Parts: sequence; C-alpha cells; structure tokens
Amino acid sequence: MKLNKHLLNSFFLILMIAACSSIALKDRLNVSSEQQNIILTAEQKATPEGKKILVTGRQMIENKVILPGGCWDYIHEIYNRAGYPNLPTKREDVFKSVSTGPYANINLFRLGDFLYFINHSYKNFEHSAIFIDWLDNKQALMLSYAGENRHQPARYFPYDLSSVFRVIRAKR
Repeated sequence: MKLNKHLLNSFFLILMIAACSSIALKDRLNVSSEQQNIILTAEQKATPEGKKILVTGRQMIENKVILPGGCWDYIHEIYNRAGYPNLPTKREDVFKSVSTGPYANINLFRLGDFLYFINHSYKNFEHSAIFIDWLDNKQALMLSYAGENRHQPARYFPYDLSSVFRVIRAKR
C-alpha cells in the first residue's frame, strides 16, 4: 500500500512539474496556449534543419536577446547560431523575386524558412521573419524582430503571407 501511495505521489509531482514548466514557457514566450502548441508542434514536425532554427529562435526569445540592427540581422543571427551561416553550402534561395512581385506560392514554405515579405500590417514595409506554421488559410505565425532601435526582444506574431518575395532555407 505504501509503495502504491509513493508511486501515486511521484506521478502527481511529475505532472505538476510538467504543468508548471509549460505555463512558464508560455509566459516566457508571451504567447497564448494555442500559439505555444503551434510553436512546439512545429519544432517536432520540422526537418532537422528547420528544427534547429526554430529551437534556436525560441531560445533567443526566451533569453530576451536583443541585437543591433533590424529584422534581417536578427533572423540571420538565428540561422548563424543554429549552424547555417550565410554560405552557399549552408543556405539556399528556394524563391527569389523583388518586393513588387511576382510572389512565392504559399505551398513552397517549410517550417523554419527565412521569408522576406511585405508587412501589410505595418505600412506595407518590407520585413523578414521565420515561418513557424499556418494559423489559418491566410495568416501564419512567424518569429519576428522589430529592430528599429526599439530595444525589444523578438516575438511570435501573425502575418499575412500573400506577398512573400524571397524564401531562404537551410541546406542539409
């Protein structure tokens, strides 16, 4: 009887630790429970290269890393830290156009891709971010960095990806 009680207590302790760490992750990332699930599921579904990029980016958000420069610089740094520096042997352009189009077919995107796109939610400026996964048939959750001397860490944010003009992917 004492052994069963001990096992039961241990089981509940493990459940509590798991629940607390999940809550802590959600809070550290400043995301909803649904977004946290999308982020963690994307890390599991991604290719090995994509997973390294997604995990590295998440860790940088958790650690509130702030870098000089803008979105492009931050996303490059995530790729660099994940082991995919800007070299022809480590990265490839899957699609390359100009900001006025033509734009990439959305079926081309893979988890962890480095996308250049028109940010329709902010003055139609060019923006770079990492593709996490689709939220619905119009918007995707992205790992994004504002830069512009705002001194804020990166975040996960939904974007309209109807105007993607460059797709960069880590090479195997």
